[in-house]
Amino acid sequence: MFDRWIGKPHFESRRLILQSAIRSFRAGDPVASIKTALTEIEGILSEAYHARTGQRAKLKGLLAFARREAEQKTGAKDSLFLPAAFSEYLDRYVFANFDPAGPPASAGSRHAVGHGAAMPETYTMTRALQVLLTLDQLAFFT
Repeated sequence: MFDRWIGKPHFESRRLILQSAIRSFRAGDPVASIKTALTEIEGILSEAYHARTGQRAKLKGLLAFARREAEQKTGAKDSLFLPAAFSEYLDRYVFANFDPAGPPASAGSRHAVGHGAAMPETYTMTRALQVLLTLDQLAFFT
């Protein structure tokens, strides 16, 4: 999986960071794996977007870009590769907004993880695998 990622320039530039996430996962350390990998997703999308367009975009633009790339690569938004469902997953889960004064958040949300607001018990190996598979899906689509 990692070798497939670094074949893409927007992943290669983060090789050292992503290697750390993979090493942490293999060592059974979901906290380090999640915190390392999840916070790189926006940067990876931003680099891919910039390489394709020569421009920069905010998060909503990056998510729209990811959706377009996935639909283009798979031929349709209702393909069995599920590009529309993946786009929805990114929007509603990975980049879910959270209220620091609200209920505790999950380690699946980049915002909650990046702001230290994710509940400790949500840092699991299953969640770490989800994050790595999210990166893998981005590598496939972008």
